[in-house]
Amino acid sequence: MANKGNYYKLKTKGWLKERGYHVEYLEQLHRIYTKGRVIWVKRDLLGADGCAVNDSEFILWNSILGKTNIAAHIKAFKEYPQGGGIKHWLICWAPRISEPEIIEVE
Repeated sequence: MANKGNYYKLKTKGWLKERGYHVEYLEQLHRIYTKGRVIWVKRDLLGADGCAVNDSEFILWNSILGKTNIAAHIKAFKEYPQGGGIKHWLICWAPRISEPEIIEVE
């Protein structure tokens, strides 16, 4: 499952770059020590997979496969202050489709 998530994050980054945005991922990698092992855990910053910026917009985005778990992604965005001209997008990809569906979270 992680490979699919990374695939669609990379696909979203390329899609946004083609439209003139500068794109960066917003994830922190944490290590947890348990039972003599190290487990690596990714945590989204500001509830987003990444940000996209151009001359007129600042977008925090999450890429998802299909329309699964939309409520959880919206809830993650709502945990942080809204407004200030920042847009929050859920970028929904379907398999074998070149254009995603954009859901703008208000």
